[in-house]
Amino acid sequence: LRATATPLILLLPLLLHYLYRNTHPPTMPLVEVFAKKENLPTFKAVELEEYIITLFGTQKGVVQVMVTAVEDLSPAPFYVSIRAKGFPERAKKADQLLEDLGKWLEQRGVAQGKLRMELYEPSLQSAKAWGVKPAAKL
Repeated sequence: LRATATPLILLLPLLLHYLYRNTHPPTMPLVEVFAKKENLPTFKAVELEEYIITLFGTQKGVVQVMVTAVEDLSPAPFYVSIRAKGFPERAKKADQLLEDLGKWLEQRGVAQGKLRMELYEPSLQSAKAWGVKPAAKL
């Protein structure tokens, strides 16, 4: 019995990952970028969307990115606000997610700014799309 139990225990993390991915709906990060007109990024919202999809491990059609020019902004000249479901594994790596996003922004010419991420209880979110059927369930 002991010889067969060890290999099964090694498969447990894989099984848990499979069960989690197939029972939890896609996560929906909302990414808002604020900057004065002269500090707006040179990259397109779709480029940031594609990066966030990879960074957060979600699906196309789930992430929403908005880039907004503001009249004034202080103290940071470039501000990114992220709202996302606060799953335990995401909460554990929140600092790393922000660090990786900061590096991505810096590589694209955003020399200075501030990143903020708010993780919330998933059951509190409600979203509804209309018109053309979305690529993924919100």
